[in-house]
Amino acid sequence: MMKFIKMGCDEDIVKCSVFWTNFVLALVGISLISVGIIYKVNLEEFLAALPEHYEDLTIVPILTAPLGTSLIILAVFGCYGCLTERKKIVAAYIIILLLLFVIQISIGISCFYRIGNKAIFRSELESTVREVFENNSYINKSLIDLIQHRLKCCGLNGPNYWTNGIPQSCYQTNKEDIFENSCTTELYEYINYCQYMMGVCITVLSFAQVIASVVSLFFVRCLKNSEEYASVRELSLENGLI
Repeated sequence: MMKFIKMGCDEDIVKCSVFWTNFVLALVGISLISVGIIYKVNLEEFLAALPEHYEDLTIVPILTAPLGTSLIILAVFGCYGCLTERKKIVAAYIIILLLLFVIQISIGISCFYRIGNKAIFRSELESTVREVFENNSYINKSLIDLIQHRLKCCGLNGPNYWTNGIPQSCYQTNKEDIFENSCTTELYEYINYCQYMMGVCITVLSFAQVIASVVSLFFVRCLKNSEEYASVRELSLENGLI
């Protein structure tokens, strides 16, 4: 009689790993949606002060919502494939996961390069901010107050810009704590910071897909080994070897 020894991996451990990676994947999806909402709201507040052909900076945060939702749905799909132990479902899951990885990392990298020539961007931003400050409409006054209060700045190029009285939004708490920084500079740095942080978050989070793909590939290998083991064992039983 031949003693048949199963060679392969512990499916329970691998299954557990697949579930955990999909849980993390769902959290990544939620994080992407959250990051998108936060930066969408923050950038849209200053949309009227952005140069016309840079208004699409708010598109990237919008794209993170469907991307994050897709990852959450895919995480559920991955868990289903793991429970049913269907290789085709897991294989489809891996392909979609890698496709989303390519899309996500492309979006992340685009955040670093969308502004392009920063000198040109700054020059155009200065022009649009100047138009906002020099136009005395009610809407612009509200936007100016928002910029000065949120970015802790005062005037187009400092408090000296205001020759007919400094607005209340230039002060932190009282008439002594005045913001000294130029609003043009602060807005420029704020937009660059938002783009940079959004790019970092999206790019770093994308590596969760790579980890999930590797774990899932290992799970497929385990399933294949188990099937081979079952086939060889059945053949051995038929031939009376065990």
